[in-house]
Amino acid sequence: MGEYRTVETSAEVWAVIRARHPELRVFGSYSYPSGDEFGDPSKGKMFTSYGFAQADYPLMEAETTWDIELSRPGFRRNEVHQYWLCCPVNGGE
Repeated sequence: MGEYRTVETSAEVWAVIRARHPELRVFGSYSYPSGDEFGDPSKGKMFTSYGFAQADYPLMEAETTWDIELSRPGFRRNEVHQYWLCCPVNGGE
């Protein structure tokens, strides 16, 4: 996979790209709805990157995090959504 950097974007921009390009495929995903095993176990996390088939890097990424309440399984308290566009990085510059 090529190198890229991310630029934060809005939910509206992300949703329009997703809607206008149904050919986008999942590049990668990370899902820990019952607690982030590699970070904070009191926070749930879902992360997905999307791109075009045969591309070297994803086009966009999205992440949702929330606080877990053990007394209310499946309830997402303080849910936060973040969206990014992915930009290729020229290796030599």
